[in-house]
Amino acid sequence: MARYYFDVYDGADLLRDDDGSEFDSLDAAVHGAARSAAEIGTGRLAKGDTSDVVIEVRDGQNQRVCTVKASMGIDWHVPRSQGPYPWSA
Repeated sequence: MARYYFDVYDGADLLRDDDGSEFDSLDAAVHGAARSAAEIGTGRLAKGDTSDVVIEVRDGQNQRVCTVKASMGIDWHVPRSQGPYPWSA
């Protein structure tokens, strides 16, 4: 098992992962980062925030191994009343 760290960019702010998580492989770590990005994006979307989610994955030697980027948005094709999204209640 190897330890990987998921650093999350929140706009211009970096939320550095100092604890990390153990994974069987780099592929498993990348999959974990993608799942995390999707969960963060879903939470943001429920609040009307469609900003990109960016997670940099670092290995145990503090080397960046990949960047995961998730984009979420809604393109409305019918009029919509203003207010919270129905799934955020």
